[in-house]
Amino acid sequence: MKKHPLLTPRKASVIDLNTANDLFAEIMQSGIPFGYQQANCHNISHYISMLLASKGYQCAKIWAFAPVVYSTSSSKLISFADKKNISPNGKIDWGYHVAPILQVRIGNKVRKMVIDPGLFPKSPVRYRTWLAKLKTRKLIYLIVDSVWYLFNSSVIPNSQLQPDLNTVQPNVKLPDWFSDKLITDFFKYEEDSLEQHWIEKGLAVNETAMAFYDTEIKPILQSKQQQDLVADYKMLVGNVFNFETIFRDGNWNYEMDNNFQFRHQIIIAKYRQIYFGNLSKWQCKLALLMPL
Repeated sequence: MKKHPLLTPRKASVIDLNTANDLFAEIMQSGIPFGYQQANCHNISHYISMLLASKGYQCAKIWAFAPVVYSTSSSKLISFADKKNISPNGKIDWGYHVAPILQVRIGNKVRKMVIDPGLFPKSPVRYRTWLAKLKTRKLIYLIVDSVWYLFNSSVIPNSQLQPDLNTVQPNVKLPDWFSDKLITDFFKYEEDSLEQHWIEKGLAVNETAMAFYDTEIKPILQSKQQQDLVADYKMLVGNVFNFETIFRDGNWNYEMDNNFQFRHQIIIAKYRQIYFGNLSKWQCKLALLMPL
C-alpha cells in the first residue's frame, strides 16, 4: 500500500482522546444511516465533516481505492461478506471507501484516528487498523483535507492526459506515483453536487433502504415460503443502483423493468413516499450545517 498525505499543514484540528470519543458518541446519535453499507460513504463522510465543523473541529479524510478504480488492468474490488444478507450475491463490493479522520493526541504523539461506525461502531480506530479491515491487495490510499467531497477519474492514466492550457487546472496536485493511475482530481461540494443535493439524496437512500430492510426483508428472510419475494426485495434493496433507480431517480433499468415495478407497485409507492420524507429531513438538517 502507498500513501501520500495531502493535508494542509495545521488545518485539521488536534484533539485529545476524550474529545474524540465524545465526538464519536455525538455522531452515533446524529441519525446518520450507517447500517446500509452498499454505498454513499462519501456522502456520510462529508456530512460528518460538516457536523464536526459546526462544532468547531476540522477533520481530514482518508480515501482508499481498489485496483478496479485506479487501474485499467484489474477488476479487483474491496469485497466482504454482507452480514445483513441483503445483497443478492451475499457480498458488499466497493470500488473505493472514504471516512473522516481525526488527529488525536495520545501521550506525546498525534495519531490519525478514523471515524467509520459502519465498520467500527464502538470508537474511532487508527487509520492502519481501518485499512487492514478492508483486506484488499494493492489497495492505495490518500489522506486529504476534508473539503474534498469526491474524486474525478479518467479512462486513461494521468501520464497520458494531454494538458490543455484553456482548461481549468486540477484542484489537487496528486503525488507523482499517481501518474499511472486513473484518478485525476478531487472536487468540493458545490455547483452541481450542491444544487442537486447529492449528500441529502445519498443519506435519504441509505435511510430508506434500512427502513425497507428492517420492515420488509428481515422478518421474512428465513421464510422458505417467501424466498421468491425475498429474492425480489434483495434485487431491489441489496443493489444500490437498482434502489437509486427506483426511488431517487423514478426510472427503470433491465432488472427494475416495467414488469418488476408493476408486481411491486404498492410497496414501491410506499417507500417512494418514505424516501421523499427522508430527503426533506436531510435537506433541512444539512441546511443548518451550511456556512453562512
